[in-house]
Amino acid sequence: MFAKNYLLVAMAASLTSPVVYAAGTQLDFSTPFSLSDAQSPDLGSAFKTKLVRLGNGMLISVFGEAVDSTKIVYDVKGDKERAARDVFVRTCASASVDCSVESNWSAPVNVSNTATLSSMTTDWQGDNGDPSAFWGDSDKPNISNGGSNLMLTWTDKYCSGGAQRSVTYYERINREVPFSCTWASYSGNAGASWSTPVQLSDGSRDAKQDSSKVNSVGKAVINWQEDPLGLQLGEAEGSGDGAAGATASNGTDIWFATTTNELNVTDATKGKPTGFTAAARLTDNLTGTASGNHGVIKDVNGAVVADSAIDGGQASATRPNVALVGPKIVVAYEETKGSNGLDTGKFIRYHNFAYTTNPSSAAGQIGCIISNPAENARRVRFVPQATPGTVSGLQMGIFWKEGKYDQGGPSDIVARLAFNGVDATNMQPVVDTNCATSDYATASTLTNAAAVNLSSNTPTATSANLSDTTETNKIENAMAHRGAIIGDDLYVGYSYTTDWALATYTSTVNYDFWMRHYDGATGTWSNPKNLSNLPSKSITVREPRLVKTPASTNEADNYNSNAFVVAWGTQTNVATHIEDPVDLDIFYTRTFDKGATYEPVVRVANPDAKSRFESQLRPTPDGLTVYAVWNESDGTNTNAVASVATTTDAPVEPTDPYEGLGEAVSSSSGGCTVTENAKFDPILPAIVLSALAFLGFRRYQRQK
Repeated sequence: MFAKNYLLVAMAASLTSPVVYAAGTQLDFSTPFSLSDAQSPDLGSAFKTKLVRLGNGMLISVFGEAVDSTKIVYDVKGDKERAARDVFVRTCASASVDCSVESNWSAPVNVSNTATLSSMTTDWQGDNGDPSAFWGDSDKPNISNGGSNLMLTWTDKYCSGGAQRSVTYYERINREVPFSCTWASYSGNAGASWSTPVQLSDGSRDAKQDSSKVNSVGKAVINWQEDPLGLQLGEAEGSGDGAAGATASNGTDIWFATTTNELNVTDATKGKPTGFTAAARLTDNLTGTASGNHGVIKDVNGAVVADSAIDGGQASATRPNVALVGPKIVVAYEETKGSNGLDTGKFIRYHNFAYTTNPSSAAGQIGCIISNPAENARRVRFVPQATPGTVSGLQMGIFWKEGKYDQGGPSDIVARLAFNGVDATNMQPVVDTNCATSDYATASTLTNAAAVNLSSNTPTATSANLSDTTETNKIENAMAHRGAIIGDDLYVGYSYTTDWALATYTSTVNYDFWMRHYDGATGTWSNPKNLSNLPSKSITVREPRLVKTPASTNEADNYNSNAFVVAWGTQTNVATHIEDPVDLDIFYTRTFDKGATYEPVVRVANPDAKSRFESQLRPTPDGLTVYAVWNESDGTNTNAVASVATTTDAPVEPTDPYEGLGEAVSSSSGGCTVTENAKFDPILPAIVLSALAFLGFRRYQRQK
């Protein structure tokens, strides 16, 4: 059993040191090929490619792609007009065929089929046009798997039923955009066929941030957020572009639904569940009706909807995550504090309840505040496992960004672990027993023990830094946290920079990707390891990935629980308030000994220097083969691309994986030649002042 002070036990490891690379082997990627080119017509609009691998070796890749160049929609997040997208699926039986060959993949199957349908006519061109059909446009596809069962979800601008509404964006030349609704399709036969999509919400509120989990007997849970005033543009002060759902209107709740029976995987009729439960509002933010200034909301007939008929409240819940842990559903998300302007930050709230709970009876839950109520917490993620670690009882790691500042300011990655159960009472460090409160005055007095600080002073961190506050180093920043859990071992990676302001507003400081390992058998955390080790401040890390080997009881699979694969994308490091960064390439490494050593970093051959981003990885149980997909752009067209990495002997003198990175970025993709910024240039003082203005000059001055 773990000791009470397990998180702060001194470690035998030395101070942070460079990564030790394993001798002997490395990943060897096949020639990449496009999964989306097979879609006819190929419009070069692939989007958010995903990949899963089933226990029988079946690979399933999903991606968005346009189908008709005449069906144009307005993309709020991208602030551009483009062709409407559908969701496509392709499969490959890796146990019997070579999936590095494009012809061994199935033909693309259009699962959503809404891009040529319209449920609402709006002024989507704003001041530049007249009312016309807004076509069904499928947003980012999300897929989960368990056994031979698959659950595919997305949000879509096509919403049947007549309840759909729209919002007008004054900031975007008065463009009127329909709300989205949540859709799901499932397969009980390893992706050979898919159910008719089911619409889970009605479009009377704007759906976003859907996620799902399905298990080996077909039980599935899906959750998402719904904003009664439409997708908010946000202020894009973090690492993204805004309009991603992180900023939401008061009264925004988390909704969920489950399947109504188990999928029968032997059923010749595709193993359908009876259906889905009616969607239920999990959270308790609906406390009134809309008020204040907001975009005009119209119904499907074009009539303005009165505020008295629009949901409102004091708080908004966003970016939910969901899991099935044995018989339990686990949900975590970020939520504004409902302080009536006293505090602009967010809480992390946490729920768990029995899967058998009828969604309607689970509605209106408060949820446990597990973050520091005095700080701003966001982007919560967790990694659970059905069976606790045999030595420690470790069952879940839950981690998020936390700090004093809002709008994407400096923060650390902090964590709690759950042992022998996933109730809030199973968490260490502990949370207040009265953590489930919606009253801000009460919430502000909660006595949650400080979460473990994983990123404080990362380059020199030891076990002593685990108890640091987020104010110990006020200018550093950590983000893009990723995790994996295997038995008594938890791995957490994150992108880190020594100075948030300089990394945001100049090109003199960048982000690298770092990793820490929690050993439940000894109750200790390793010191951080820098896995990316970028050689130049002119490039920076984005969208890292951390993927463990899938467990298998088949002896022939040679399951290696000590292996996992890591990847990270790169982009030009620029002052983001002046120019947009350019995506460069993706880099990969692997460990077979729980991260004690790593293979040499490699990248896939890229002779044309195309921009690559948003990778997905799936290793085999032995870790010797890795299947990868990513999005790839030449500046005009974007494709969903795949490759298969096998294991080869590493050269005695490993090549430099970063050699030439960025030098051939084409001007057509908005790129520029990457050069090292060794010292300040004349424009730097003005740039720095922009950063200081954001944080508050005096406060930032005290930090320095």
